[in-house]
Amino acid sequence: MATEVLVNDGGAPCRIIPIVAAEAITAGDAVGLTDPATGADCKANQLTASEEHAVMAGVALTDAAAGAICNVVTGRGVIVRINTTDTSGPSGLMASATAGRLEAWSVADTYVGSRPVAVPMEDPSAVGLTKCMIL
Repeated sequence: MATEVLVNDGGAPCRIIPIVAAEAITAGDAVGLTDPATGADCKANQLTASEEHAVMAGVALTDAAAGAICNVVTGRGVIVRINTTDTSGPSGLMASATAGRLEAWSVADTYVGSRPVAVPMEDPSAVGLTKCMIL
């Protein structure tokens, strides 16, 4: 695996679930699920705060092209590396306007997904993979 996403040492149970990717996904991206009410199968897609599916299903363990299998790490208390924005301090993280990335949680945010979904375990001083715990 080129990108080390799963950091968890077995302290919290996690599951790795194969889900068909609705779009190209990069390892470490926060992913949601497409709306099965459209008649299509539920597929993994990069989480975006402005979309109604802004509930995080998990974190992509592997890269996947659209239509290919994306292995998604799920579970509470699981420690993973997630793509984040340049945030500072021990803030909760929520879905960002940038697909697949999490940003500092803001109670004033009007996005549907404005709730913390993860907590950084290190200071994300730059855009990229940050060690986080899934809530």
